[in-house]
Amino acid sequence: MRPAIACAVFLIAAGGSLSFVHPWGNLRDDNTGPAILSGSEVPGDVRGILERNCADCHSNQTHWPVYSRIAPVSWLVERDVVRGRTALNFSAWAGMGAEDRIAALARIAAEARGGEMPPKPYALIHSAALTENENRQVTAWTRAERKRIRIEAAGHKEKNEEGN
Repeated sequence: MRPAIACAVFLIAAGGSLSFVHPWGNLRDDNTGPAILSGSEVPGDVRGILERNCADCHSNQTHWPVYSRIAPVSWLVERDVVRGRTALNFSAWAGMGAEDRIAALARIAAEARGGEMPPKPYALIHSAALTENENRQVTAWTRAERKRIRIEAAGHKEKNEEGN
């Protein structure tokens, strides 16, 4: 066998074998769970924006592209998803306290307004950049949802004080 062919066969075999190595655990096993932002009031258009542009990195309902199965690209994609879920996981929304949700909503609004999300490298590969109108919709929703959560939390606080 020619050295070039042998080298190519070796590289393909090694690359294929490395695709089974997941440095951050097999994230594909955790692709279930509640709908994103469960327990929140999200208008359908805003939910669509978040599912389309944010859910792949910020929820357990990631749609894995074909190239995410090939090492070492798979490691980079998995690292980004781990970082995204660590920063904010929409699938864990219902389990977050009111103050944590308010803080997360403030970060979402700030990052949407600042054009920080999705990150530029991600937006280059995927059609996930928010339009100006989508930015306005997301920002308006975060403002309304923070207000709703504060009112709801104040109501719970009053009920607890009356019960004591």
